[in-house]
Amino acid sequence: MSSYPVPANEADRQDELDSFHILDSEPDEDFDRITRIASQMLGMPIALVSLVDHSRQWFLSRVGLQASETAREVAFCAHTICSDQVMVVSDAQDDDRFRDNPLVKGDPHIRFYAGAPLRTREGHALGTLCVIGPEPRHLQDHERQLLEELAGMVIHTLESRRDRYLCPLTGLHNRRPFFESGQREFQQSLLHQEPLTLLLIGVDDFTNLNERFGDGQGDRLVQDVAVAIRSELGNSDLAARVASAEFAVMLCGQDVQTALAIAERIRCRIADQGVIVDGSRHVLSISAGVSSRNPQDAGFTDLYQRADAALKQAWMSGRNRTVANDLSDLDRCVGPQQD
Repeated sequence: MSSYPVPANEADRQDELDSFHILDSEPDEDFDRITRIASQMLGMPIALVSLVDHSRQWFLSRVGLQASETAREVAFCAHTICSDQVMVVSDAQDDDRFRDNPLVKGDPHIRFYAGAPLRTREGHALGTLCVIGPEPRHLQDHERQLLEELAGMVIHTLESRRDRYLCPLTGLHNRRPFFESGQREFQQSLLHQEPLTLLLIGVDDFTNLNERFGDGQGDRLVQDVAVAIRSELGNSDLAARVASAEFAVMLCGQDVQTALAIAERIRCRIADQGVIVDGSRHVLSISAGVSSRNPQDAGFTDLYQRADAALKQAWMSGRNRTVANDLSDLDRCVGPQQD
C-alpha cells in the first residue's frame, strides 16, 4: 500500500475545513438522508460523507459502517480529494494503491469504491461522498452523475449553513453556532484533558458612541474590532459576534496566560488606532474577560458565564482593561488603569 497523496493546497484546504467547525459533531438527519439515498440508489451497503482531517477521515454521516473514523493513511478518500473527478476503484485487490490496505484485507473488506469530492466555492475538497461494496463492479455513467449530484447537495448544505451562521457585518460566527461549537470543543477538551479558554471582548461605552456618531459609524467600529480580533487568532481558534458590540473567542489548547496576552494585544491595538470620524480621531477602548475550563464546569455554558462575569468586572473596574476569572486567580486584572 502506497502512502496517501496530499493536495497542493493542503494548508488552505485544512483551514477551510476547520472554518466549518463541524468535525466531531452529532449525527445530522440532513446528511444521513443523502447517504441513505446514495446507498439505496447505487445498491451499495456502505455510503459515507467523509471529511478528511489532518491525520484521519471522520464520517459526518455513515450508512452500513460502525466506525466513526479511520486513519488518513488507509483512507481511499485521501486519494479522491486530490482530484476534481469521481474516483472509482472497480476492484481494490487489483489496484496497487489499495491491495494491501487493511480495509481491503480486513473489515469492511472493500473491493469496490466510488467517491465524489466535496469541493467548496473556494476550490478546496473537504472530503467525499462515497459508496463502498464487498464485490468488484463498475460505475455506470448515470450512477457517476447521481453521485456527483448528491455530493453537490452535501457541500451546498454545508456552505448554506456556514453562510447562515455568519454575521453579515463582520463575517464572524453568530451566537448560536458559537455555542454549538463551544459545547463540542468543551467535550473534546474534557476527553483529551487539554485546556480550553474563552475570551469575551466588549467595546467600552458603545451605546453612547453609536448615538454620538450614528449607526453607520457604529457598524464600521464593530468591523474594525472584528478585524483586530481576527489578526490575533490561530487556525483552530473560533471568534463570534455574540451581541451588538461584544465578541467571543474560543482558544482551543490555550491557557489563561495566552488569552491574557492576546486580549492585551487587541486592547492596545484598538486604543492606538481609536476611531476616526470626519477626519478627527476619537478615543476608543475595549475591555475583556477571560476564563478557562476547570473541573467544576459542567458544560460550555459554565465557562461562558464566568468569562461574562469577568468582562462585567472589567467594566465595573473602570474599563479599558482585561480581567481573568478562574479558580486559581479570581481577580487578575491587566491594563493601563490597574490600581
